[in-house]
This record gives sequence, C-alpha cells and structure tokens, in this order.
Amino acid sequence: MATMYETIMDLPLFKGVSKAHVSLFLEKTNIDFCNYEAGEVLIEAGDPVTMVKFVITGGVRVMRTFHSLPIKVEETCGPGTVLGADRLFGISTGYAYDVRSIGKTSIMQFSKEQYVNLLHSDRIYMFNFFNYLSLRAQRQVETISDYAGSDLHSRLSIIVSGMTLPTSSDISIIISDDTLRIFGKMSAEEVEAWKETAIKKRLISCSHDRINILSRRDFLNRQYVF
Repeated sequence: MATMYETIMDLPLFKGVSKAHVSLFLEKTNIDFCNYEAGEVLIEAGDPVTMVKFVITGGVRVMRTFHSLPIKVEETCGPGTVLGADRLFGISTGYAYDVRSIGKTSIMQFSKEQYVNLLHSDRIYMFNFFNYLSLRAQRQVETISDYAGSDLHSRLSIIVSGMTLPTSSDISIIISDDTLRIFGKMSAEEVEAWKETAIKKRLISCSHDRINILSRRDFLNRQYVF
C-alpha cells in the first residue's frame, strides 16, 4: 500500500516533487482530510472555489448540467482527481458541477491562499500548475477541431471530450430522445437509427433517457463518426 508521501507525490499538482518537498509541504500547510460515506454531497455547482481538493481514496460522481438544453453529463472519478484547481482564478470562480461520494471516500484539501504560497515556494509546483491549466485549455481547442462535424456523434463527442476527464469511467449523458432530436437536428427515426448503430458498434448502451458510454476512448475514435 502506498504511503501518504507516495500518494501526495503521485497527485497531478505534485508530480516530480521529492519527499523533502512533501515534508516541507506537510509541515507548513494546514491540510484537512475529510471522509465521506456513499452518496454524500461534497460540492454543489456554484459553490465558490476556496479550496484545492484531491480525491485520495474511494471515488466521486461528478455531474454537470447544461443551461441551454435539458442535458446532464456524469462521470466517475477516482483517486488522484483534482477538484477546483482550474477555477481558483479567472472570471468564473465557482464550481461548474455537483459532486457526490461513491462509497467511502477521503478528500485532502487546503486553502487557495496556502496553494498560492506553495506556488511561490518552488518552481516545480508552478510548472505543474501551468501544465495542468494548459492541458485543459488545449483540450477544449482540440475538441472543437476534432469534432466539428454536424452529425450527432460529433456533437456528443464534443460533450464527452470537453466535459469529462480521460481517466474517468462510467460516463453517462442524460438526454431524452426529444432533446437528442433537437440537439442533433435530426428526425426521431434518425435518432433511433444512430442509437441502434452505436449499440451494435458497442460504443453505448441505453436505458430510458440515459446514454452510457462504454469506452471513452472508443467513443471518441474519429473513425466512428457516422
């Protein structure tokens, strides 16, 4: 089992740090470890981001809601996931999603002010933060470039690529057939035909108004645009 030092050193914002770095971090930072039972609310959309949070053990269900159409996107995120770091600064500094725990979950968190101090303490933390933000900014541009087609699969791929993490599992899009028709600018028959084809290709499964993505990588493979 990994030690706390090893766990912290493996977090995205701590990549490349030494045990000496971690020791100094633990010594100078007021860290909270919060434990949650299954189904507990960790974050509600719109809450101000005042803490940097990391999933240490267990997992969380992240749920995003569209404002323009009745669409929701859900994903399961495991240990190592960072919550809130991309919303510490800028115009939008509130969480863009709801988060609930899956089973027993442990979260490590510390304040924005302490994280700023950490960034100033050593360049390695700053480079990690820059890489973290750059990756997310670049992914949005590449998503639009890769999936700019007008077909329904391209449109759904933009959602999956832009709004879920590559490491996520159990990705679902909650969307009714009527909304799919509007979203894809398709007839009801075309929507049904797309679903049947995607199911045959083992890209999705469907239940009521839920489209379950069986493999994020396969779903985003551009050879499946149809």
